[in-house]
Amino acid sequence: MAPAPAREALLAVAQSGGDVAEGALWLAAEDCPGVEPAPWLERIDELAGELRTRCGIRGCKPADAPLVAALLRDRLRLRGAGGGDPRWHYLHTVLQSGAGIPIACSAIWIAVGRRAAIPIEGVNTPGHFLVRVQSLLFDTTAGGEPLDTESTRELVSAATGRRLDRLEPSWLAAASTRDILVRMSRNLRGCYTCREDWPLALRAADRCVDLLPDDPHERRDRGLLLWRLGRSSEALLDLRSYLDAAPDDAPDRESLAEIAGRLRAFMN
Repeated sequence: MAPAPAREALLAVAQSGGDVAEGALWLAAEDCPGVEPAPWLERIDELAGELRTRCGIRGCKPADAPLVAALLRDRLRLRGAGGGDPRWHYLHTVLQSGAGIPIACSAIWIAVGRRAAIPIEGVNTPGHFLVRVQSLLFDTTAGGEPLDTESTRELVSAATGRRLDRLEPSWLAAASTRDILVRMSRNLRGCYTCREDWPLALRAADRCVDLLPDDPHERRDRGLLLWRLGRSSEALLDLRSYLDAAPDDAPDRESLAEIAGRLRAFMN
């Protein structure tokens, strides 16, 4: 079955490495009836226009990143919010209320900054999403001051619940538009699973598979949701796909092989 128009648009943005705000708004349009990306993109354009005005006739420079924080604080009251409420995951509701999880707040920073020629990129650190402007990292749910190495390590330690002696270089790599849309979808999959909203959890899992079709872990996670929903044949296909790709020493291989065996027996 062909993807719905919102999914097709989201995948096109991911494939091209396009505007993260557009991709995030197509994600919202898929889940939230009545959402149209265009008005919200216009709002982001307006914010970028005001940022250019604040930068002055010399134009916006990377050193003006604190002006992004000030603008979004003034105009949106942008601030952090917990991930248990799905509203704080979707870009349109964050633009509306100012409250959002770190990755949603960061997507707004990236979209506004890039429209004003400030090269802001996302950083996919564990437990907490950050942005970077040149060599400086920022927590978009905080006051807009740059983070040094120690404060970044402490932030990630607190977010992951484990004491870290150092930051892995891979954690500080730039996140692509696809990376951001995948993480948003995984967050929503987890959020809706906790709320036992299975249709929306499954939709988020489907997005993850479509965004990363070659990642067996996404097929595994969708398969487990399908199993929970009683959709045995679909679950078995996903779990078989994972088991075919997973290494022999994968820690979950034995338990998932047992589930797959039970599904096969049930269907015979």
